[in-house]
Amino acid sequence: MARPAHRLTMAALALAVSGATAVLPTAPVHAESLTAAPKPRGDSPVRRPLVGTWTTSTDRVTAALGGQTVRMVVRASVGGAGMRLRLSNVFGEAPVTFATVHVGVQAYGAEILAGTNRPVTFRKRTTVRVPPGQAVWSDPIPGRIAGGSALVVSLHLPGTVTGVTGHERAYSTTYLSDPGDHAAEESGEGFTYTSTQWYFLDRIAVEAGAATTGSVVAFGDSITDGAGQAVDANRRWTDYLRQRLAHRSPSRRMGVLNAGIAGNRLLRSNVGPSGLSRFYRDALTQPGARTVVVYEGINDIARGDYTSIKSLAYGYKRLIREAHARKIKVLGATLTPFYGWGTWTPEREEIRQRLNAWIRTSKAFDGVLDFDRAVRDPQFPEQLAVSYDSGDHLHLSDAGRRALAYALNPRLL
Repeated sequence: MARPAHRLTMAALALAVSGATAVLPTAPVHAESLTAAPKPRGDSPVRRPLVGTWTTSTDRVTAALGGQTVRMVVRASVGGAGMRLRLSNVFGEAPVTFATVHVGVQAYGAEILAGTNRPVTFRKRTTVRVPPGQAVWSDPIPGRIAGGSALVVSLHLPGTVTGVTGHERAYSTTYLSDPGDHAAEESGEGFTYTSTQWYFLDRIAVEAGAATTGSVVAFGDSITDGAGQAVDANRRWTDYLRQRLAHRSPSRRMGVLNAGIAGNRLLRSNVGPSGLSRFYRDALTQPGARTVVVYEGINDIARGDYTSIKSLAYGYKRLIREAHARKIKVLGATLTPFYGWGTWTPEREEIRQRLNAWIRTSKAFDGVLDFDRAVRDPQFPEQLAVSYDSGDHLHLSDAGRRALAYALNPRLL
């Protein structure tokens, strides 16, 4: 059982999923090995391309689940019809069977807004078996979702799973049930345990319409992941960016996808796979990805002993080449101050400053986001401004994460 956590919840949202559902067969189906948006089969109706509305980057997490239902809350960045979910067993060592999957709209806590909880199918079947190292996309789900919807995804796991693919620091309450299948229930009464991890779910996409031009992927570490915010606050810098882009004209709206992993490094695996090794999977294969913001490298500096920026600059160039090969734009974000953090030294600060200068002037990126300038103390640029410091001198306060979102020029996207 995953470890308990504080139960914090969002306000009820008057958002609904509409459309009719049919009685569906229950025989299991094996997963496909898919990396991006699923393609229609020969006799399938032609559908619009997909655009990502939510994602999280996964790793193998410490958890033991089984014989119960997992209920997770995630927020869609853009709305649309034909929503699909992706379940991942990429880091698993054995097949995982999902007996039933449902998705609805959150009312409060684990409770689902009446009339919105609907079954999810996989090749028209309600049960899916996902082999290790693979992921599976669902069938399109009838109805539409609104941008900003708090979606509740419920997974019933009939068997015990110990090698769990998930996201360690969700900063969101996940609800775990007593034994049994509670996926179809709108009530939250059967969910008596909580955690702050996400399990198996790693992507949600909708059909791209005239009001959506693609998605932007934020690729980074704990500052992107959301460190410093309260659980269920939804105050990652990408949440603030989602809110900002929601006010654009309909033809210029974009999905905002958070591909941050707390503790992640660009050049070597430590907490999660290295940025270099996960970039293709976590950023470039996202449905509808148009732009990637690369905001990673501070953990390399803060935990390394670099005397040159050469290897870090090479790492950035490699990401840029991979993205350009897929016609995806890359924006480089300067690394923010960490004076006062336990591993800060003058030598590491010099590397940060030199690397930021390279990001600003090399013209290797398609555009530059000067996050450093946005949140540093003007009188002492080696440290964060007091109002933007969460208190540990590395991670940002809510105001600091908001400042990042507003430092981004939407025209660069």
